[in-house]
Amino acid sequence: MSTNEKEFATLFESLWDDEELIFEAKAQDVAIELASAVQKAGFSRAELAKELDWKPSRVTKVLTGSSNLTLKTIFQICRAIGLEFDVVLRKAHQQAEVVDPDKRQAIYQEAVHNLHKSRQLLQAATELHRRVSQRALATRNYTRQEARMKLVA
Repeated sequence: MSTNEKEFATLFESLWDDEELIFEAKAQDVAIELASAVQKAGFSRAELAKELDWKPSRVTKVLTGSSNLTLKTIFQICRAIGLEFDVVLRKAHQQAEVVDPDKRQAIYQEAVHNLHKSRQLLQAATELHRRVSQRALATRNYTRQEARMKLVA
């Protein structure tokens, strides 16, 4: 690695020590996600502005990361385009887990299916337990009756 490459690598690494830079990068990530969600929902910026009763310039500032986003702003945009948003907190240097909405739906459907199967198994186990208990009780009573008859005889 050349001296220039080493200097650049050192400079690049030191950038991530700057909290303001990290904040700006995170803010841009949120703005990009919002802009992408708006586009996927089929809304133009003008349509979104009309839906939210905002000026088009405000929508542009929000979706380009030019304004400081509040949770309320994120909530309002998500509501307008029919989405929910979640907040994920994680330890520093821990990789963010991203779950595709289709995969999330598949996981949900599998969980519901497994819950249904679990209920069926529980019902079958309960019925089996009931039958075994009845047979055990019947056998115990029969054995006691036999013993009494032998004592009497």
